[in-house]
Amino acid sequence: MKYVQNCGATLLSCMVIVFSVMSSTPSIANTRASADGFLKQLLGAEHYGMGGSFVGATRGANALGSNPAGMSEIVGNRFVIHATRFPRTVALISKPNSDANYEDYSRYEQHSSGVETLNWAFPMGKFGTLGLALAFEQAGAFRRVNSLGKALNSFPENNLALGLSYGVNLFGGTVVGVDTKWLRSKAAGIDGNEDLGHGYAYNVGVIQQIGDTFQMGAVVQNLSNGLSFSDPSIPDTMERSVVTGIAYQREISDVALRFGLDAHPPFRDGIRMNIGAEAWYRHRIGIRIGYLRDTQKRYTSVFLLQNGSFETEERLWIAEGVCFGIGFRFGSIILNAAYTPQFAPVVVDEERIHIVQGNAVYAFSIGQTF
Repeated sequence: MKYVQNCGATLLSCMVIVFSVMSSTPSIANTRASADGFLKQLLGAEHYGMGGSFVGATRGANALGSNPAGMSEIVGNRFVIHATRFPRTVALISKPNSDANYEDYSRYEQHSSGVETLNWAFPMGKFGTLGLALAFEQAGAFRRVNSLGKALNSFPENNLALGLSYGVNLFGGTVVGVDTKWLRSKAAGIDGNEDLGHGYAYNVGVIQQIGDTFQMGAVVQNLSNGLSFSDPSIPDTMERSVVTGIAYQREISDVALRFGLDAHPPFRDGIRMNIGAEAWYRHRIGIRIGYLRDTQKRYTSVFLLQNGSFETEERLWIAEGVCFGIGFRFGSIILNAAYTPQFAPVVVDEERIHIVQGNAVYAFSIGQTF
């Protein structure tokens, strides 16, 4: 048994090193496809409520799209639906004028969007676990007609992913997994014309069980050659990312406890981490709390209030704060809901930023075991 655990720990260490090397290649932020962020949002309310920590804690159908190694956990949802709502965010940027008084200078607007996922895990005994996933993201309002009254019946921008995942137990306490996703992304170029891009992305993960209570894991996300847009002005590349984490779980009388901690090296724009805890009473009602700090570099349009024009600007956005979640179990059905902070632009120079609208993200999940 000790030899098996040593083999698993060695494999985990090697994969962490390999993952770190794979993610060390710098990316050009202003050519990053919107599907890149979409694939990093395929978590459910169960993990959003724990501050977004998932690497060591994920299991069952929840693992599809995050750390596929967790699919091999026999305890967990076999079928789950996730729905996440990202609000329309309006941020006003103020700068000092000639009198040294601050006045509104420009405005960022991020469209409201939603992500829905459908995951199904099929345990195959000693042959591992197979998973199927469908994920869809729509941005902005549903547009039914154009200015001429012609029916379009489509969202202006969206992302679609079809996934196939596989996880298997290698050394008793060590599980590995891989998932592959076919992507279709609809986006608009600088001339306003919409284009469809296609491509593939892969996640590879490992989880090592240490004793009865600890799990360590690592996953590399968004391995991809990019998307095939015909319009060269549309961002088409994907950023590889590495997440490492540890989870602790145990039961005390009628209460089941779980703690999770994730880190996203390398920390180019400050610490990126997720930490959270949950407690279930008699496996019927659960509460969650967590804290996250995540960063993104976005290349987006800003509206200049002075002359009513637009300019494109690269800026760092940060999501940081406390997360909350709750869960209910009714027989084999599990319902979860969560609240997390939304991304907001970071001030530069002598700016001040006021978030007028859109401070919180809401997530909901329903899962079933068999």
